[in-house]
Amino acid sequence: MTKQIYTAITFAPVQGFIEKSRKLRDLYGSSFILSYIASAICWEARCQGFWVVSPATINLTQGTPNQIIIKGDFGKKDAEEVLNSTWSGVTQACRQWIENKVPGNYSWRREWNLWTNYAWEFFWGQGETITAARSNLNEIKRSRNWTAINWTGESSTLSGADAIAIPSLCSNDPKTWDYQAQQTEIKEFYRQLSYAIGYNFIEHIRTELNQKDYQIRDRLIGRYGQGFIKFLEQRYPNIDGKERQELISQYGSAIIDPDEELSIPELIKRLITLEAIAAPLQIYTTEIPETYRDLNRLNKKKKQSKTEPDNRWSGWFQGDGDKVGDYLKELSKNPNINPDTETNSLSHAMLYWGENHLKPSLNGTGKGRIIYAGGDDFLGVFYRTPPDKNFLKHLVSYLSDKLVKLSPKLETEITAFKQDFKDKGLHKDVKISLELSQEFAKIIEENHQNDERLKNALAEAGLNHQEAVNLFSEPVLKAQECLNWFYNFNSENNGLWKQHKKPIGVSVGFVWAAPGVPQRDILQHCRDVEKKAKNLGRNRLAIRILFNGGNYLDWVCPWWCLQEVLEGYCDRNQQTGKQANWGHIYADVALLESRHAFENQTDIAKALFNIYFPNQEIILTQHLWHSEGKTGILGNQEADCKDVTKSLNNWIINLVKIGFHLCHYQK
Repeated sequence: MTKQIYTAITFAPVQGFIEKSRKLRDLYGSSFILSYIASAICWEARCQGFWVVSPATINLTQGTPNQIIIKGDFGKKDAEEVLNSTWSGVTQACRQWIENKVPGNYSWRREWNLWTNYAWEFFWGQGETITAARSNLNEIKRSRNWTAINWTGESSTLSGADAIAIPSLCSNDPKTWDYQAQQTEIKEFYRQLSYAIGYNFIEHIRTELNQKDYQIRDRLIGRYGQGFIKFLEQRYPNIDGKERQELISQYGSAIIDPDEELSIPELIKRLITLEAIAAPLQIYTTEIPETYRDLNRLNKKKKQSKTEPDNRWSGWFQGDGDKVGDYLKELSKNPNINPDTETNSLSHAMLYWGENHLKPSLNGTGKGRIIYAGGDDFLGVFYRTPPDKNFLKHLVSYLSDKLVKLSPKLETEITAFKQDFKDKGLHKDVKISLELSQEFAKIIEENHQNDERLKNALAEAGLNHQEAVNLFSEPVLKAQECLNWFYNFNSENNGLWKQHKKPIGVSVGFVWAAPGVPQRDILQHCRDVEKKAKNLGRNRLAIRILFNGGNYLDWVCPWWCLQEVLEGYCDRNQQTGKQANWGHIYADVALLESRHAFENQTDIAKALFNIYFPNQEIILTQHLWHSEGKTGILGNQEADCKDVTKSLNNWIINLVKIGFHLCHYQK
């Protein structure tokens, strides 16, 4: 009797895509490429008649995991050939696009070929069961087998190892190398490349519109907003050459800044987000945020007093299911359960959850985006960036007119706000009172279904009504909005995570990051803080506040008591919830720390906790460790904790500091 064979496959970039992402767009490019290659391998296996157990067959634009299980003897050579040919198609498409759009004497083909041939580590293993195949794959992964490219010449400012992608890449003789000439070439090339991208971005949309296809037009309006589409159709053809060049440069800079110096892989993941390059490869870019307004780093070189300041904090989170492998191993021991079917069922449930529950929870809300949802592995960001004020003016005008009629007493305040908006747009420095913002949000909520003027204004701004409500309720994203999302994420009462209906936990790392922290640093902190949640016992949220300069605060809490603790704070004035003043307990902790009052005992920390969290005493008395089916606040069991006294003190002190920065009520 022929033995059953299972094939396990995975792959990873030699130079990690995610770690070295400068912009939000890079993350989408990385995700698209990984999913595109994984989907190609799965497709080839199915064409050869094999059953792809995991990932399950589901129509995803992005998010196909690169951990693949196939039932059958799917050859290593066949799988690796698919990876190489798929990746080669991506690299060649990007290189040819640049050479066609940006004039120059290109001698960089050898370097592109090196990245085409040596960018990926490929791992392939087999076994008589899924568990055995995975184990074999993990053994193979321990002995790395990849080729590093030894670059000469100037290196990328980001990677420190990869040469900057320019036409003369590595063609200069080190003996006659001219630094000044090289810098001149870099600046000129990226200026031309950025402009070519901006021009292509606009002209590609105009070409689509010229097809006079109403379905295409509706898709473009839905993605970019009616205001932008009307602008391209009506005003753009008639603007003068200088204004047109400035506009093209603006859109190009949003994708590749002229001052950037990118390596070849960095350039690829940026370019693959352009529809003109991605569409012929059947990489669908619809999940990229609609316009360049998703960027959270503005052009600071423009010396214009009215330019919006870069003062927005953002929240980033990365999560992963807990012990999924162990869960499947236990199922395989049950003779009444088919491990193939259950593995496929789990994969389908998690992919469906990511596409139909996780993504809608943020995408289209005006609170943020899910960047990647590959089953139980996901990455997201909370941010809020208003549309360009030119596309918002009709919406602001509508809201102002409506509110003046409803509340004439607010007319002076509304007039001041309109002038401020005219000068600066809509952001943190625009003075909009709490009453005004709430009234605007209420008008949108009550009239979006039946008021044509409002519908048109929303369409022009490229906002749905929920995005507009959130934008005017809180023009700048607040940390509390992120916490509210996490309160519902893994709650016992039908929480978001529970929607996949599988009995597995989840650990998440959340970073609330200051505006000046580079994105690549934020992503590294996301990974670190997620590991912290795992290492402290899993099934919990780890929070990190990351300040400019690199300093940070951490606090880790089980899901079951997260909201209970943070909303259970009661200040000296007996205020609770969002009205509570966390400054009271923060000042007490600062004073006690300065006097070393917490050292070598926990009585003071416990007393402080019991005073300010009067209804939470049971947490410290019964739930330090896993008990009654609830994850312990310090870990799963005391034996895993090196210093219980220090750990408990730190948990309470860090709770206070995190609460002060994330929950502190400010009038």
